Parts: sequence; structure tokens; C-alpha cells
Amino acid sequence: MTKPFSLTAALVLCLTACSHFNFGRAPDDQVDFVSEVKPLLESRCLECHHRRYVCAGLNLETKALAMKGGRSGPVIIPRAPHQSLLYKVLLLGHENPVAMPPSPERVEEEDQRVLHDWILQGADWPADARLVPPQDWVVRRS
Repeated sequence: MTKPFSLTAALVLCLTACSHFNFGRAPDDQVDFVSEVKPLLESRCLECHHRRYVCAGLNLETKALAMKGGRSGPVIIPRAPHQSLLYKVLLLGHENPVAMPPSPERVEEEDQRVLHDWILQGADWPADARLVPPQDWVVRRS
């Protein structure tokens, strides 16, 4: 095999492999709060961060409360995911006492990426969108 051919073959293999991975959203692909962020926050955060059990002083039920933050200050800093505690605590290992969620089950990378991209895009949260803790979900029986 000649060097140009082997270099070309390696490049093609690399591009083929990379095409199977999602390295983030396209810049104009907005994260939808209602269909992507709200269910994630409700299922992974609201069990402990709601009006009846305000762990660390943080209630995430409404935009105003979430933007206010908790005892550690603001947790969502629009356009700055790496400064936002809501995102940063997801990246910590569970040996760290402030890692979230507190269970060994981590938030999936795809969901971490959703929160990262949502915050990076400005953390748009419709004023009428209120999160519901899992404890309040109505179980429908058939």
C-alpha cells in the first residue's frame, strides 16, 4: 500500500466511524424545553428539588425559582453551561458529595448534552411551564 492510499483509507475509516457519533446539535437546532428539558428535570431532579422538599434550598418547579437558585446561589447561568451548577454537578463522580443525582445511577450522556445545549442556547423556559415532581404524577390504570 502506498502512503497516499493508506492515508486516504485511514481518513475514510475515521470519517465513517465519526459519522456514527453525535457530537452535539447543529448550531441552529434549538433544544425544546417542553419536550426535552422539562421531562428530564422532572424525572431526574424534582424528586428532591420541589416545594415540599427543597434540598439545598433549590426548588426547580418554576423558571423564577430555578433561576433564583439555592443555597449555593444561581444554578442556571444562561449561555454558560460550564459555570452552571445544574450542569456541573452532573459531571462529578459519585465519590463527590455534591454530585447529582445522589444515586449511583448517573444522568445519561445524551441527557447531559441536552442540558448543556439548552443552557448554552440561553436556557429558554416558557413562563407558563411548571414542573411537576414525580411524587405528584398521576398513575393511570387501564
